[in-house]
Amino acid sequence: MDQYRKFGFDPLKWISGCSNEVDESLVRAALSEVKHTSIKIAPSWHDSFFYMDGKEPELTRRVYDFANPEVSGEFEAKRAVTMFRVHSSIAESASGLAASLQKFLGSFKNKVAVANAKFALTEHQDAQFALLDYIHLHRGDKAGYMPAVTSCTPITDITTAPDDEIHVKIALTAAIEALNLLGCGNPSTFKFFPIYDAPTDSMLDKIRTNLDAFMSHYNLVMEDYSSLKRGRLFYGTTAMAITNKELPTKYDQVEEGMEILLTNKFGGLAAASMHALALMDSANADKFEQAGVSMQSIATARDEAIKNLSTPHFALGKVIAKFCPDFGSAFDKNAHIAAVYPAGPRGLFALGSLAELANSSLVINDLPLRHEEISRLATKEFLVENSTASIHGCHVIIGTKEVLGSIAAELSQHHFAPEKIGFVAKKGTTSVILQKDASQFISSKAKLARLAEVSAPKPAG
Repeated sequence: MDQYRKFGFDPLKWISGCSNEVDESLVRAALSEVKHTSIKIAPSWHDSFFYMDGKEPELTRRVYDFANPEVSGEFEAKRAVTMFRVHSSIAESASGLAASLQKFLGSFKNKVAVANAKFALTEHQDAQFALLDYIHLHRGDKAGYMPAVTSCTPITDITTAPDDEIHVKIALTAAIEALNLLGCGNPSTFKFFPIYDAPTDSMLDKIRTNLDAFMSHYNLVMEDYSSLKRGRLFYGTTAMAITNKELPTKYDQVEEGMEILLTNKFGGLAAASMHALALMDSANADKFEQAGVSMQSIATARDEAIKNLSTPHFALGKVIAKFCPDFGSAFDKNAHIAAVYPAGPRGLFALGSLAELANSSLVINDLPLRHEEISRLATKEFLVENSTASIHGCHVIIGTKEVLGSIAAELSQHHFAPEKIGFVAKKGTTSVILQKDASQFISSKAKLARLAEVSAPKPAG
């Protein structure tokens, strides 16, 4: 722990929230307060651009001091994806984050639109940064889409050395997971632009070696980018891929009566948090044992989570692509996916965002969760805020009964455990109506209550 802290990696940040990223609802609230800036951030879990036939994606990177940006020679581009690392004190409130973003974004003059923006947390003032990866938009014949995402290590394995290969694997796999969910089923079209840093040259060399090894193992393409030069440990990436299919994000095509499929059970990350707490203090391990949850079961679940987070599952991209129309073709609800959304560390709360995007009332009548006893204990002891926080492979898909049945059959062949968990009840009202008790898995009853309040259909008049 001390070694990680010394290098600026903050291993404790993710224990309670199962992620070292700023909560999405807080980010949205903060950005709604930012006014009159030329860089406009409309946060989404991905961004997408048209792919022009025969033209490779191009990117120009700029890295700034988040607290005191010195902006000169701005790059002429209209679109960008971003990665921010902000001090935890800034992200304690929406107003605090908004003030810092107002100062930073207000320093720029050129108009830029940003959809994909990640906000990582740090305990070190000098570890803050703001990275803008400007995307070059070409002219030419449109041949498909080029989705783009940024990712970092949401949680990691703190039992290994700070420069161990596992950290690179987790950061890159997170990006692959998002691109797979968008139907990017051909790994040969993936391209990575690593975001990394470390306090010593030897650690930087080790990170580059680990990046090369990951790329070589999966036959992926990586651009050769230098470190952030902040001197604090960080693992992340920008990634793009090409698909000749329409994207499975037809939120406006969601209809009443469509069903909701969960590709894998919620949860999985709570075990990693509890394992870390037990290593930090043996009294925690004793408490878990006395409550009837063995350390062996926690360790097994934690190992499962780390393996999952660090192993790409390209089969997901192939399955999703199979149920998307060809690029430029019409959507057919009887053959295609209407909408997808990643659960990830937000778990159950991701359904709220999906309901907003689909402008729909979602009824959830099942809540499948892995390692229920571990999750219940983590919640009961207020150790983890949200025990539905999920490992990779847990995504939400909306479609007709027939389409989801076919998708479930395909996913089952690739070690997924798909389950139908609800249906679209009504269009025009943003709702998540839970018919299962989630309080045993969500420690903040206030957040759960707000989800219910937001989800309640408004009376006419």
